[in-house]
Amino acid sequence: MRSISVILVLALGACTPQADGPPAAQASDASDPATRAEPYDLRGPWSVSAIDGEPLDMPIPLQGSADALTWQPACAGQSIAYRRVGDAIEFTQPPRNASRVVCEIGYPEALPRVIGALEGRWDVSVHTNGTLRLTRGERVMALERAPAEPSLSLAGEWRVAGIDGRAFDEPYGIALSVDESEIWWEPRCAGQSVGYRITGTRFATPGPPRGGTASEPATVCKIAIPPRLPDVMTAIRAADRIERTPANGVRISGNGHSLTLFGQ
Repeated sequence: MRSISVILVLALGACTPQADGPPAAQASDASDPATRAEPYDLRGPWSVSAIDGEPLDMPIPLQGSADALTWQPACAGQSIAYRRVGDAIEFTQPPRNASRVVCEIGYPEALPRVIGALEGRWDVSVHTNGTLRLTRGERVMALERAPAEPSLSLAGEWRVAGIDGRAFDEPYGIALSVDESEIWWEPRCAGQSVGYRITGTRFATPGPPRGGTASEPATVCKIAIPPRLPDVMTAIRAADRIERTPANGVRISGNGHSLTLFGQ
């Protein structure tokens, strides 16, 4: 009789509901990198200095967003999208027949080669300095993390030297005054001014200039303005990037427009 009682107890224990929770094997599957959907975040400045181990004449800088690497200015149309596929990263270019509005601007000769070489799926390893080593069979590429560029200061007096990629060749000049948050043409009462901010190499015009709102403009005086001044203001409002030029000027650009300034 005692042996029968022991058998019954063991049988009841086997039928007792177990605590909720996945088996250990399932728990490990949940942490498998291949099941994670989050993409690689390549936001920030990068550069490519070699293709398959062959050094380029000059490094190619690329600005990363949440889903693409782009050579600046973006209107040049030189970019490549990316996404994460398991532990790999995949780069894709837009269809060749897709219509894209681009600006006429020169870019490094090696740039299209870099964009083309990146296309496809790569295995990724991360170095301690932030460089991404991309491998695919015997092919190797490296995305080198570039140091963030310090913000430029526009405060001061400037003359317009170029608009939309062409030299400013007029019988008159256009001078701009700038403080830490606003750009304007004198006299101030002409109402030709725009607010701005700079973060690294990013340029933005976040709101209307001081002294008025979008619906209630500031009081202006009746004065003739230079014929090309509206083009200058249009370029400033369209810009999303700022950089030094080789001649130590400043170039702001974006959305198909650009403006080159020199200090005076």
